[in-house]
Amino acid sequence: MRHRPPRILDASAIVALFNGHPELSRLLDLAGQGSMSILLPTTAIADAEAVIHHGTGGWEPILLSSGVGSLPLAEHAAIEIGCWPGELAVRHAVHEADALRAAVVTTEPGLYKGLPVPLLVV
Repeated sequence: MRHRPPRILDASAIVALFNGHPELSRLLDLAGQGSMSILLPTTAIADAEAVIHHGTGGWEPILLSSGVGSLPLAEHAAIEIGCWPGELAVRHAVHEADALRAAVVTTEPGLYKGLPVPLLVV
């Protein structure tokens, strides 16, 4: 099976996934089959939870899915992105995408204006 590069979901994409977005549901299925990884920055998880209010129980089906992992904001990354423009969760996603040579999945591409990152807009 051919492995695809990981996809990093930002807060907007996470909210869309919880709302049943078909393309994001397909990505989750691909991750479950082992053909790709979906990574969720913890800052994006926090921002998404502020919108969806699902609590721990609501997140478990996603976070415990095969092929899904989280990306904590490490100290060195926090220092590096501290002065970048934009929201913290956006900066975190960009940093992780650069480190992993991955694309950020978003429904809000305008948040990434001026930031050099490959985007998959859904």
